[in-house]
Amino acid sequence: MGRHALLVATGEYEDVRLSRLRAPEQDVERLAAVLEDPDVGGFTTVEVLRDRTDHEIRRAVEDLLAPREADDLVLLYFSCHGLTTAARRLYFAASNTVQDRPAGTAIPRSFLNEQLEDCRASGRVLLLDCCFSGAFVEGFKAGGTSVLDGADLDGSGSGYVVMTASNAYEYAFEQDSLSLDAPLASLFTDVLIEGLAGGAADLDGDGWIDVDELFKYAQGEVRARRPDQTPQYFAHGSSQPLRIARAGGAAGRRPRGTASYTSGQLLVARGFRAAAEPVCRTLGPMGRRAVVFVDRRPVELSDASAIVDAFEPDDPRDRLGAGYVRDLVLQVRREAGDGAASAVAVARGAIGGLVDAMRDGHNPVRLLRGVTAAAARATELIERSLARPLQPAELTQLATAASGDPEVGRLVGAVAVGPVLVEESKRFELEFEFHRGLRLDRGYASDRFVTDTVGGTVVLQDAWVLLAAGRLTDVDRLTGGLELGEHPLLVVCEMLPHAELAELLRLGETRDVVAVTAELDEVERLQGVVGGAIHYPYWGSDPALKSSLGRAARVVVTERDTTVLGHPGVNRGHTAALVRAPAGDVDKVRRAVRAVDGAVREGVIRGGGVGLAELGSLLARDATGGPEEIAGWRAFAAALAEPAARIAENAALTVADLDETLLDSAGVARTVVTAAAHTTSRFLLVH
Repeated sequence: MGRHALLVATGEYEDVRLSRLRAPEQDVERLAAVLEDPDVGGFTTVEVLRDRTDHEIRRAVEDLLAPREADDLVLLYFSCHGLTTAARRLYFAASNTVQDRPAGTAIPRSFLNEQLEDCRASGRVLLLDCCFSGAFVEGFKAGGTSVLDGADLDGSGSGYVVMTASNAYEYAFEQDSLSLDAPLASLFTDVLIEGLAGGAADLDGDGWIDVDELFKYAQGEVRARRPDQTPQYFAHGSSQPLRIARAGGAAGRRPRGTASYTSGQLLVARGFRAAAEPVCRTLGPMGRRAVVFVDRRPVELSDASAIVDAFEPDDPRDRLGAGYVRDLVLQVRREAGDGAASAVAVARGAIGGLVDAMRDGHNPVRLLRGVTAAAARATELIERSLARPLQPAELTQLATAASGDPEVGRLVGAVAVGPVLVEESKRFELEFEFHRGLRLDRGYASDRFVTDTVGGTVVLQDAWVLLAAGRLTDVDRLTGGLELGEHPLLVVCEMLPHAELAELLRLGETRDVVAVTAELDEVERLQGVVGGAIHYPYWGSDPALKSSLGRAARVVVTERDTTVLGHPGVNRGHTAALVRAPAGDVDKVRRAVRAVDGAVREGVIRGGGVGLAELGSLLARDATGGPEEIAGWRAFAAALAEPAARIAENAALTVADLDETLLDSAGVARTVVTAAAHTTSRFLLVH
């Protein structure tokens, strides 16, 4: 059974005698969102036409109704000016309608009626929100009604039902004004959305809303707010009411206000769920392998990045939300290495909770403030209440959990006594060698230095290193006498003025260059690894000598840190490791290294998602702000329990049965929180 809707909204008119309407554009967006919501309308397709000409509307109506089958349900909605002639003929205004020539430029009542009567769909619903709309059904007779039983929307009734905002002689009101430039929604459509989105129209409490209940609810609410507006209802050729929606929640539930989400937000939520599901199946030691199609062939994948790269939704409308999942996984992998699937689970839970909050009428911007505040508080709680120092004996355990590979875990546990760099090897086994090296907690001064755009990194091999204390000045003169050949250049200084940064970027057009700012003690420590001399401001801007430059075998700079391996000729500094891994293991090793690095810096929390669930419980107790900010805060706090729930589900356990000895990096947990909050905030700002 298909459920298909066409929503026609016309608020802008070429004929200046037809006043502009603000309500149609707002109404159609909100109604489309409610109908597309799988927990409410569950419509297969919802098409929206805004400010179209009469011939475009006629074609769209025919395209909606002509191909339908007997078990389909169709819904047609008009929000526009209604025009009547002296002979009581009713027309619906299009953008090109001429007020006193409606027969040739508007949509006649007869056209809609004939199309609906000829449509083969067993269920046909026409909603009219316009002045004099009751004239559409003059001559119709209401049929007997009875409510169908059943557990879903299939077989939800038959017939041709018309519901109008007013009778044949009344105006339809845009809240407190008469079809003029009101900033608020139409009263009739506003009430319909309120009844559908929050379940208020489920008058018998059976969990479903049929058109009889929807009309009774709408009529009562409209008449209570505007006694001079009388909605009308006619069931033509119908013996049973049509079930139009789920009740949007438990029986008897009443909304706090009209649903505030948009159709764009529901499209994102729908696509996010579709792409998140195969990623969430991979969570935990017993995580499943997802089957996705690559070049039309099924492939088993267990890595979140590989899954989202290969995932292609069956429905094109899901591509936008799937893109959110892809971006989230990429962000977490760049920042923390591990935790991408957990972040997806948290964001999925948060988006679902926020849709429920918006279904209750909460404002998305105020919800956003709550989510942002909750994420900031969560990062504080990780540091102050949950994290503890990583013990040396736990290095291998944590690396194994992050990579999912015991061999990788043992290797990373053995070499993670200092900075670790990972590169691809043409051999089939893991290898490593120790060098002198150093990691600075400083990244590149500009992302225009980036050489690996996919990874967001700068990678330099066999590089010269220019070290400077204080303020770097006159870069062109300082480097002008150097014969660097094809070697790249790393510049590390305390202060980098804008003019000197621009000069280095220009130099980067001819060779690989990257600049990093650091404190003087860090510059001095780096000198111990790369050799050379430190240029001090009082030396002036005389050209540097090649002998004053340091040498680095390999440099990797991200937006957060800089790792330098010393040249073989320099035998000073701290110990660092270079790991060479086969192509298939490179990502696993990098994930393990990043997870261990984060844990060394920020500590560890309980693993298996349990630490995040504990964080959510602590966070929920701290909720502050107004009612809507608290709703956003609590939706995000509740979502932090999702990774543990999915890990337990994948392992056929309860959350209470999860292994208490598992560990997660506190740094990874912080990234999961901030990245999921960023994605959730992005969702709330969709219109």
